[in-house]
Amino acid sequence: MQKFLLIFVMTLVFSIDAQAKIGLNVILIYKKGIGKGFFLSTEQQSIEQVDEREQITVQMKNGIKAELSAHYVQSIHEYGPSGFVRIKGEIYNQAGKVVKTLNEPNLDIYLGESKTITHEERNEEQIDLIIAPVSL
Repeated sequence: MQKFLLIFVMTLVFSIDAQAKIGLNVILIYKKGIGKGFFLSTEQQSIEQVDEREQITVQMKNGIKAELSAHYVQSIHEYGPSGFVRIKGEIYNQAGKVVKTLNEPNLDIYLGESKTITHEERNEEQIDLIIAPVSL
């Protein structure tokens, strides 16, 4: 009985550790003065590990930030972790106002690829969010 219990507990522990983690390569770029023929650009880059129930924040010194969560999208034709990740979240401007929501339509990105989300204000300011998920 003790051997059975030990095997059961070890199987449970190893199955919990086998869950794949998601890594997000996140780049926030803020450009100002675009419509005037020149612009000033600042960038914040971060590599974050995301659990399925966790939300991460990448923030620049000027207050622009992105709050993101990610999870694998399972397919009935695949075993193990899926080949693509669904990203949800928001992009905030310097005033703390939500300027872009990533929930509708779904933002699905294949592992190893990247997508760029752009928000432009008054043809003078632009916020770019570049996301590239990787399996950890």
